[in-house]
Amino acid sequence: MATDARSMRRAISAVVIAAAAVRLLRIVGVPPLSRYVVDGTSMEPAFRSGDRVLVNRLAYRRRDPRAGEVVVLRDPERLGHILLKRIATAPDDIEPGPSHVYVRGDNTAESRDSRAFGTVPRSEIIGKAWLKY
Repeated sequence: MATDARSMRRAISAVVIAAAAVRLLRIVGVPPLSRYVVDGTSMEPAFRSGDRVLVNRLAYRRRDPRAGEVVVLRDPERLGHILLKRIATAPDDIEPGPSHVYVRGDNTAESRDSRAFGTVPRSEIIGKAWLKY
């Protein structure tokens, strides 16, 4: 019984700390999470049009994106548009450089990605797709 009570206190403490951190980040102007709705078929079958995605905007503050991770980024060709893509390893003839990433859609036949518009500045990544719901 004592272990169950201790586990419950730890869980409640973790939730309270997380809620306080989220509130603090909102006060200073950086919302840690954002919500997006998938529009299009470029990431099928993993993400379908109409799926909702929760994005961690702080995921890459302390580390670089890794191949295989799904990110939300600003469209480099269309101002105001947002893309959902997977970080990919660039082909041998393309060197992204330290401040750029190569992105691809899972559904390559339907995806407009780095094959069309080249590497993307890391600063254009909004965050890491964290949860699909």
